[in-house]
Amino acid sequence: MRPQLTFLLPDIDTANQASQALLLARVDNENICFLAKPGTDFGRLPTANVIESTNMINEGGKGISIGAAVGLLIGLYAHYSQPWVTESMDVNWMVLTVMLMISGAATAAIGVAIFGTNFNDLKKYKAKIEKGAILMTVSVPFQRSNEIANIVSKSYIKY
Repeated sequence: MRPQLTFLLPDIDTANQASQALLLARVDNENICFLAKPGTDFGRLPTANVIESTNMINEGGKGISIGAAVGLLIGLYAHYSQPWVTESMDVNWMVLTVMLMISGAATAAIGVAIFGTNFNDLKKYKAKIEKGAILMTVSVPFQRSNEIANIVSKSYIKY
């Protein structure tokens, strides 16, 4: 799961400059996307699709991690504190724990992705985007997030 950095750019020219700076820093074009008001001509800049504009992937990844951890804790609790649970169902405690982890991960991934879609952090930029600003999102490995933020900030871009 990669962190997603967001930068608010004033216009298309600045967006092109930022895109070129990131490409020179060896950030893949697939990891950069732009979001603007409808009707904006992006030229060769990659536009954000529905999934990228709602941050659904990152939120779903968090949900998988949280759900699997909760499933593991419930499985271990059932085994060590309530042994009658596995004995009454005639199932191995490891199988029960894995089933709880999978079902917890799936349920939490869906729930958190939906929650992230409805209450994502991109909504705070909506008014500025409607006035003509462009939102750039960059997905980079965690180790490079400070480097990328410095590259963009050197280009006098606020984020």
